[in-house]
Amino acid sequence: MLRTTVAVLNDGCATYQDPAGSVPISGFEVLVDYNLQRAGPEGIFITDQVGITWRKAELPSAGRGGVFTHNGKRYLVEEVIADDGHMVTAACMVSA
Repeated sequence: MLRTTVAVLNDGCATYQDPAGSVPISGFEVLVDYNLQRAGPEGIFITDQVGITWRKAELPSAGRGGVFTHNGKRYLVEEVIADDGHMVTAACMVSA
């Protein structure tokens, strides 16, 4: 069911390069959320971060400094903000 949901809602395939420069992982589906909402001491606020979500079976995790490439744009991983064992979301910044 999860695979079907991601197949319907995805924003396309991406490539991930870890900060150590290992062989890139390519061709996994991602969901891209602009203006990511985060919880802070004063409640929910909108950030300039981009949330990238993927199936954990396709990429176990992403580390700070890793880079996602999607639709010709590069996204630098700042931190993993959600991991329920099936799906993982990383907060990223658009990189030049």
